[in-house]
Amino acid sequence: MNEEDLKRAFQDVVVASSPPPSMDPGNALARAHKARSKRRASVTGAVVAVLVVGVGLGSAFALNPQGAKEYMTGAGPSSSSSGVPETQWGETWPVGQTDRTATSGPQADRGTQLLELAKASVPAGYDTPDLQYKDPGFRGGMLRGQAQVSSDKGETPEVWEYTAYVPVRKGDKVGRLTVRVSTPNPEDPADPCAILKRPAGGSGSCKTYEVAGKQVATLASMSGPGQPASTWASYRAANGWTVTVGQEEEYAHSDYPKLDAQPFFTPQLAELAADPKFLLGS
Repeated sequence: MNEEDLKRAFQDVVVASSPPPSMDPGNALARAHKARSKRRASVTGAVVAVLVVGVGLGSAFALNPQGAKEYMTGAGPSSSSSGVPETQWGETWPVGQTDRTATSGPQADRGTQLLELAKASVPAGYDTPDLQYKDPGFRGGMLRGQAQVSSDKGETPEVWEYTAYVPVRKGDKVGRLTVRVSTPNPEDPADPCAILKRPAGGSGSCKTYEVAGKQVATLASMSGPGQPASTWASYRAANGWTVTVGQEEEYAHSDYPKLDAQPFFTPQLAELAADPKFLLGS
C-alpha cells in the first residue's frame, strides 16, 4: 500500500463514520452491516500497512540510521565517493581539533588502522618495537600513526592524509618504514612518478613496475647530509586514492645504528604499495 492508498483508506473511515441519510430501515440495516465489514477491512489494512512501514523503517534505522532518516525526509541516500567519514567542521578546524591533525574520532582511528597495517607488513626477521628517540631534541615514541586534513573548510572534495611511521629493527639496528595514504586530491598529479619526486627530493630515476595489472612507480634516493638512503613506491588507485610507501636504512634523529640494508627489494616495495589493504576500505 502506497501513500495514496493509505490516504484513501483513512478517508473511507471518515466518510463511513458520518451520519447516513434517512432511508428504509431494512435497507439501512443491511447496508450498515456491509459498511461495517468494509470499514473494518479498510481500517485493518491501513493499520497493518502503517505497522509494516514502521517496522521496516525501524529495522532500517537500526542498520543504517542515516539512510532511514533520508528516506523519511524524502532525501536520496548519500554516498561519499572518497569513502571518507563525514566531517563536522567548527570555526576553522574539524570539531575536536585545534589544528589539521585529528587526535580522536573516526579519522584518528584510520590513522591507527594504517599504523597496524604497516607494522604487520615488515618482512620476516624484523620487528617493529615502540622505541623512544635517543636524540634529546626529539620526544615521544618513534612508532606513530596520524590523520590530518589537507583541505580547508568548505573546500570540495575534502582531502585527508593518513601516515604511519614504523621503526624497523633487526638486532640493535633500526630503519624506518613510512606509509602515506591520501584520499582523492585534485591537486595530485596523475603520474605517480611526479608524486614520488616530492618526498624523495626529486633525486634518482623513477621506474615503473606492473603489479597485478597496476602501475606502481618507484624511486631510489641516495644518502646525503642529514638524509638517509631511501626507496619509495607510489600507487594511484582507480578511485583516486594514492598510497606511497618509503623505506630508509636509518630512522632519522633516533640515534640508533642504521640497518645494513633496506628491508625490501624494490619490486617487493612496489607490491606493498599496490596492496589494497592500504586503501582503508574505500
